[in-house]
Amino acid sequence: MPFATAAAARRKSAAAAAAMAAALLAGCASSGVETAYQLIEQQKEEQALIRQHELDEQRRQAPTQPQLMLSLIRENQARGRYFASLAYIEAYVRQFGANAQVDALRADALRMTGQAEQSEAAYRELIRGGRAAEGWHGLGLLAGARGDYAGAAGFLERAAALQPTDADMLNDLGYARLRAGDPAGARLPLGKAAELAPENPKILSNLALLLLVRGDAAGAQRLMGQAGLQPDVRNQIYRQAEDIQRQAYAAPAPVPRHAAARADQAGEDGRAVVARVPAPSVAVGDRAAAGNDPMLPIQPMMDRFGNPPLVR
Repeated sequence: MPFATAAAARRKSAAAAAAMAAALLAGCASSGVETAYQLIEQQKEEQALIRQHELDEQRRQAPTQPQLMLSLIRENQARGRYFASLAYIEAYVRQFGANAQVDALRADALRMTGQAEQSEAAYRELIRGGRAAEGWHGLGLLAGARGDYAGAAGFLERAAALQPTDADMLNDLGYARLRAGDPAGARLPLGKAAELAPENPKILSNLALLLLVRGDAAGAQRLMGQAGLQPDVRNQIYRQAEDIQRQAYAAPAPVPRHAAARADQAGEDGRAVVARVPAPSVAVGDRAAAGNDPMLPIQPMMDRFGNPPLVR
């Protein structure tokens, strides 16, 4: 009997130990599952936060719909599709309302589509606001298109004074002064424009025109070669130089008293004699002979004043 009792006691003790071990194992297993689940959930939350941050950053950096429409308007104008740009401008204003940027683009589009009166009114509205430089610039371009280069120079002076580092405005000012018969006044704005935008072929064309008008044909030809201007563009520059000099010759000019008696200093009617610059025909093969450094050439184009090809 004592032996049986001892054996039973041992069995009970073993069963209790086994039950305790099972309970411990079950507890450990339950604790491990809970910890892994929490870790996975924590990782999911962290990934969701990272993704949300990325989405917020993309939304912040992405252009808004108004910005996309403005880009579309500018792209069409850059391609010369000004009628299409007017349609997009109307759609923009209908959806988002007018603002100074759109008003300036509209004024340019009206000018480039031949609506001079509406364009002038739009530019005059600009000069009353924060985009006055663009307003004066546009009025200058309209005056030049009418052939009033002296008036154009006055408007463009005001534009360049407000935007002294704008190469296009300086270039247009120099060109207007040149066409108005003031080559000395054209030198400074064209020089500034050339250093601000040294690879702009339109500015280099105007510099070549200035050199021709001032009698430096060799310097003009060298500059045209360095700019890589095509032969037909060079010929147009020569023709414009002749036109400017012809106008200078036709306009009455005071003759210095000490030179009044010299027949080689003035014509019979007392007008100053201006040396004429020949307009040679430049063949394609002459570009290399002229010392041309290859650059992207420009095609003949109407300038902002409606004249080929110097100013857009």
